[in-house]
Amino acid sequence: MSKLRAIAPKDIRRPLMKELTRVGCVEIGSSAERLAEEEWEEVLKKFLDPSDADQHLNALTSARELLDKYVPDKSGFLSARRRVTEQEFHDETIVNGARAAAGAINELGRQLTACFGEEGRIVAKKTSLLAWNSLAVPLDIKSGKYYKILLGVSPAAGAPAQELINETASKELAELILVSSDREQHYYLLLAHSSMYDEIIDKLKSKSFSAISFKDMEGTASENIRQLETQLLETKNRQLEIIEKIKEFAGQKDAIEQAIDVFTIESQRDHVLSGLAGTQKTLFLEGWAPKDCEKQIAEILDRYDCAYQFDAPDDDDDDVPVLLQNHEYVTPFTFVTELFALPTYRSGLDPNPFMAPFFFLFFGVMTGDIGYGIMISLVSWYVIKKSRPSEGSAMKRLLQIGLLCGISGAVWGVLFGGFFGDLIPAFSRAMLGREITLPPLLFDPVSNPMALLIMALVFGFIQICFGLGLKGYKMIKQNRTLDAVCDAGFHLLLLFGAALCAISTDVGLTVMAGGALGIVLTGGRANSNIITKFFGGLGSLYNCVNYLSDVLSYSRLLGMGLAASVIAQVVNTVGLLGGPTPLGWVVFVLMFMIGHTFNLLIGLLGTFVHSARLQFIEFFSKFYESGGRPFTPLFNQTKYVEMI
Repeated sequence: MSKLRAIAPKDIRRPLMKELTRVGCVEIGSSAERLAEEEWEEVLKKFLDPSDADQHLNALTSARELLDKYVPDKSGFLSARRRVTEQEFHDETIVNGARAAAGAINELGRQLTACFGEEGRIVAKKTSLLAWNSLAVPLDIKSGKYYKILLGVSPAAGAPAQELINETASKELAELILVSSDREQHYYLLLAHSSMYDEIIDKLKSKSFSAISFKDMEGTASENIRQLETQLLETKNRQLEIIEKIKEFAGQKDAIEQAIDVFTIESQRDHVLSGLAGTQKTLFLEGWAPKDCEKQIAEILDRYDCAYQFDAPDDDDDDVPVLLQNHEYVTPFTFVTELFALPTYRSGLDPNPFMAPFFFLFFGVMTGDIGYGIMISLVSWYVIKKSRPSEGSAMKRLLQIGLLCGISGAVWGVLFGGFFGDLIPAFSRAMLGREITLPPLLFDPVSNPMALLIMALVFGFIQICFGLGLKGYKMIKQNRTLDAVCDAGFHLLLLFGAALCAISTDVGLTVMAGGALGIVLTGGRANSNIITKFFGGLGSLYNCVNYLSDVLSYSRLLGMGLAASVIAQVVNTVGLLGGPTPLGWVVFVLMFMIGHTFNLLIGLLGTFVHSARLQFIEFFSKFYESGGRPFTPLFNQTKYVEMI
């Protein structure tokens, strides 16, 4: 990485940012943070440049959501993004047309929202009248000089309706009529002589009775309900008319999506600009760029009359971003590393070229089936081909891992003699009457699990030694040769001695003793006195027991491989129980499709997780220095269209 500092004329800020975004290899930081320093505050001020990009983006996004709701996209789940040229992408005619369409759609959306609100009010009003539907008395009836008439309610959970009616019936010249009841309330009509009204109403209120009125309503409840139903029908028809008008903009959906991408990129550039500081006529830019992109960036800065310089990161720069660059077959496996953490910039060691072969190998061993491996590769290839995910995206790298590791699974399937478990011999025996075998080129892990266990432990031993070797290599690069010998060399000697014991016990024990002695003598060298140094060395030697548990952890290769194979054999056995009969064929096909699909999906998840775990815990723990920050340059990141 190179540190970039540049001073740019303020009046060319947008064309300059557009060019830097197009090349996509400059990460611009917030130079406004410099204003916290007194000497910078005297020279620079925070740059303020309000833009309409976010406003346009919100309008376009709202319009697209309305189109998605009323004009559903008929393209499939794996449909690829529409391809446009760079010139078409920035075509102002298309963008302005999309903005105009979005404005019209959003206006229709506001009208539709108002209709929905009106519908809600009508429905609520109608609901409030349903309980009074049987009442023949007008809702706007007025009390007279000698009588009082009103409508009221009481809670259904309160005093029983009959109790209130009896309370009123005991009075002369008064009557309380129960109109209807529901789970929540009782509904009444009260008629009383004026002289008794206050006394009756006080008694009713003591039993949770309350009067209600219907403002702005004339006639009976049933008449009002009929009017409301007519209004509701008119409102629904209006909604349908507005929705049809929205559907007329279906042809503008592609343009709106393209405009969303345009303004998303512009909004990102505006966000960067809002974090800058400058003078009255200039802006100060500060950020990072890959060293091999300096020439390309310099050409753009020269074209816009900028003053700039590229510097190597200072020793006190603790925020240098990390960009991993690998071979095309290794690049997909950066997805695995990023699930854990990026390496620090200062570590100077990218683990992916060393991790990828082991991940590829372990994934294949745990899959260990020709049929499953081919299916994983074919499905991954098809999804990549059909959906065309963005280059370098997490989705594409994950699918590429599936494509490569499926090949590994198929190769190990040939070595183990597995094709959807024991499908070939089981099928031929049950359906054809004669057994056809698929002999393994190496061994059958189901009948010979110890061979697979030994192989798994050997692979684990090799990877752990490889990790210690990388630890020593990294220390040597950091001019820590003594540390490399003491903290990696003697440990490797101990492990090599343990391995040699399988060939010659005497030679192996001698080598182990040499490694152990070196660890004891140097493991506590950082301590202050000879006693603590000695016990520190013994502690380092004791910690070497962890290597045994690390190696044993690779036995999961056996567990996952056997689980997949045994489940596949069970699926085949159950599916072939019907024999060579019509029903047997139907059962076999259904069981084959359902059972093996389930086994493949479950096995695929477990295989990926356990392969990654072996890298994170057993391998990375030996040498990896994590905690790096990803390089996040400005670039034309699109969601709906693919720029070519």
